[in-house]
Amino acid sequence: MAAELYLASTPLHILNAVAIASTRSADAWLLLIDQQEVESNHYFRILSDMPDSPFAGQHIFPGRIKGHRAKLKSRRETFARIDDIVAQLAPKVIYTGNDRRIEFQYAMHSCQCQHGSIPRGVYMDEGTFTYVGRKDSTSFSDQYVDNLLKKLTYGLWWKNPVTIGGSAWISDVYAAFPELVHPLLQTKTLHPLQPLYNSNATVKSFCRQLASYFSAPANGIAELDCVLTLPHESIIERIPGYKEAMLSVVGQLQSAGLNTGVKYHPRNQNPDILNAESLPGFSLLPHRIPFEALLPLLRDDVIIVGDVSSTLINSRWLKPTAHLLSVANPEVPLYEEFCALFHKLDVEVTDSSHITNALQRTLS
Repeated sequence: MAAELYLASTPLHILNAVAIASTRSADAWLLLIDQQEVESNHYFRILSDMPDSPFAGQHIFPGRIKGHRAKLKSRRETFARIDDIVAQLAPKVIYTGNDRRIEFQYAMHSCQCQHGSIPRGVYMDEGTFTYVGRKDSTSFSDQYVDNLLKKLTYGLWWKNPVTIGGSAWISDVYAAFPELVHPLLQTKTLHPLQPLYNSNATVKSFCRQLASYFSAPANGIAELDCVLTLPHESIIERIPGYKEAMLSVVGQLQSAGLNTGVKYHPRNQNPDILNAESLPGFSLLPHRIPFEALLPLLRDDVIIVGDVSSTLINSRWLKPTAHLLSVANPEVPLYEEFCALFHKLDVEVTDSSHITNALQRTLS
């Protein structure tokens, strides 16, 4: 049976890898890359213990290494391990959630060196960049300085994609909304990702185990009428009037009498910056659980209120029948591009003071 590698560095990458691998007959192997926690990584542990895991095996690699020498040493060790994996499995397909990752590009290069052929490189939708592009990729520093330094440090095999998913290593793209991908991805072979989630028992099993790990009862999640998802606390504190706007949203959700779960950013230090848990009808969802893992467990007609961010993009394809409201925030980078995309995805963008009217339209 042909082997396929899945390189994942974020929760969404892992979820997509589970969804795709569970629908294919290939011998799937997961490589968890760029992980801050290696010894007690909960994703690695859950998938290792999962009876219906779609992966024949998995490996984990460290990331976030501080110091240039230490980082270079760690990457050389990673390259050596990838060489061994490639030699053992001779993968025909390599999936990635980010083709800028050095581990993915090296795996493609290693296959070419060891077997004389390049596997099919497949990009898995990561959200924002798939549709609005990566602005930093067009900067002089990124296109020339960073590109040259990487080629000098690692080799001429390094490729600098103009946007995520756009490198020459990638031939195929799994996208939630293939018709809306960035123009540079439209030249690739496009595959719809959303159908792979429909009635996918393996995905739900993985999400339930994640919810259990973070002490979030799956039954309680399914009973929520509404979820308010918030950005990192630094954004709430930094932008003038933003906290007040979110408090206004909380007040309007309370007045609507909705059973609301509040989902804070996983890296927040303050567990409840809006003091929402003390309000009747509100409960806190474990902030460390990735929001994407909650979506398959929510009721089909749930209302999701969020910022102008990839959270609502992911919500639309992971919970396609949900009612989505975005609180307007012109301070967000690429705000106009987000609004244009949200319009196509039927995500209503409204001022924080008008949430009540939006809720009335949603509930009518």
